[in-house]
Amino acid sequence: MERVTAWTFIGAPLDSSGADRGDARGAAALRGAGIAEGVGARDAGDLEIAIDDSVRDPATGVIGFAQVEAATRRLRVAVGELLAAGERPLVVGGDCTLLPGTLAAARDHAGKLGLAFVDGHVDALDGRSSPTGEAADMDLAIVTGHGPPALAGATGGATIVAPRDVVVVGPRGDAPADVVLPRGGGAVSEADVLDPAVTLIDAETALARGPRAVGAEIAARVGREGRATWLHVDVDVLDEDVMGAVSYPQPDGLEWDDLEELLAPLVAMPRLLGVDVTCFNPDLDGEGACAEKIVAVLGRALGPGG
Repeated sequence: MERVTAWTFIGAPLDSSGADRGDARGAAALRGAGIAEGVGARDAGDLEIAIDDSVRDPATGVIGFAQVEAATRRLRVAVGELLAAGERPLVVGGDCTLLPGTLAAARDHAGKLGLAFVDGHVDALDGRSSPTGEAADMDLAIVTGHGPPALAGATGGATIVAPRDVVVVGPRGDAPADVVLPRGGGAVSEADVLDPAVTLIDAETALARGPRAVGAEIAARVGREGRATWLHVDVDVLDEDVMGAVSYPQPDGLEWDDLEELLAPLVAMPRLLGVDVTCFNPDLDGEGACAEKIVAVLGRALGPGG
């Protein structure tokens, strides 16, 4: 069993649109709302990484590819240093572009990993199928070996986590945002391009079966055979009526209580190396109610009494 340590908060201010839409300010806003204090974390500050190049690279199809690659390398080093020091990273974005570098560090540290991927989208597109070119469309594809080959040097290999060791929970499969390239005259969804070895549980199924029970099933699957695990949480897994402060909101998602129930068994995984939290956009948060709610939920889930 991994030695359980207190959390270390580290900000990853990335916005893969390259257009400064607000995601990059998420870590700072959550810091201001008290996230480090709420979970009892040491605050290691924000990494000096950014994506402000809005040009879509013609070779990879990724916006600001050189900056994505540089950020991935920096995250791999920084998160790796925390793990090597016996700390437990809480990596806060920014958007999902932070996942490949973060997960590469966890793989470097522990070897085989299991990944619990809590997200309102599957993030399984690539530079051709993504309608936006944002690396945050592609993070799960990248970590499971389906990303741009040019990024493999930054991550230490094409595949960071085996697809069979990943469970995705929370997407809404028929949402318009999931529609990608037409194929044979009809549209395909992100779920259609997901590696078939990945286990997918959509939001409707998770709610019907009970979020806590689903969380327990996921924990058992990704942590089987005693392997180390990582937890990814994109706050757009929440329904747009309770979490409007995301760049790609959707209906029919989880409520706050559902998310807390889902997280409870996941944060209790015996060899949980760390957690990342992504896609909060404070520019859409008005007086800060969503930031306060995120801090409250994470405080109860990850804090000393959680």
